[in-house]
Amino acid sequence: MTYPNATPNQIEFFREHGYLVVEDVVDDNELDGIERLCDVILADKENLANDWAWDERESKEERSFRIVQANPFELWPELSDAIYRTWAAEFGSVLLGLTVAFKYDQFLAKPPAKSVPTWWHQDEGYWGRALENRGITCWIPLQDVDTTNGCMHFSDGAHKLGVLPHRRVEGLKSDILTCDVDEARTVACAIRRGSVTFHHSATPHMATANNSNRWRKALTQHLWDPTVPYGPAGGDFYPWRIVAPQTESTARATTQGAEATIPG
Repeated sequence: MTYPNATPNQIEFFREHGYLVVEDVVDDNELDGIERLCDVILADKENLANDWAWDERESKEERSFRIVQANPFELWPELSDAIYRTWAAEFGSVLLGLTVAFKYDQFLAKPPAKSVPTWWHQDEGYWGRALENRGITCWIPLQDVDTTNGCMHFSDGAHKLGVLPHRRVEGLKSDILTCDVDEARTVACAIRRGSVTFHHSATPHMATANNSNRWRKALTQHLWDPTVPYGPAGGDFYPWRIVAPQTESTARATTQGAEATIPG
């Protein structure tokens, strides 16, 4: 499969609306490779992942993992050579109008039956003021997604409004944040496996709970202007940012049951 270049219409749409759907772009072989690695994480989620919706009534040992969150690149650094990752950075750079590079990824999986939504938020709300308008995210679902199992929802054009005040989600121990949006702007993006979404780092977005009978799995790639430092070096995290560590250290996954690289 040949990965496409961004068209003028796609660039114009993204800059006006703050998000974009790119259909039928990731090859099945690559998706299968991503999913094998993510299944390794799911099989050992207590050691390799966090519960991004950790209920405050549960102990660390009894977390129900309503949203499984992990960083595949930290476990398999060789993923930097994956074709889908190189393409996302190139495509995202054109959409944003400045050069971005891969910063980190997140595997986000929602179990059937006991899932919760990913609440409205902006990526810049987590990343801080230094990233203002200089980040973009590519979201890759590993199955067809719609409103029943957790597709992406965007607040149309709201990336132009700046960073909204964020707060902790009541009842959670994890570091997940939320903000209030104008619900009238909401656009739901149901897409097929192989399609992806991009969104601006200031675009408010959310994903519904998984009410299907199988796991909803997705890989999120966060792409930044590489000249922008992160954390204390970059300065200026927003006052609502919190840290809620759930693991003692980051372990390196073994390749049991999965290839260590994604076929390209």
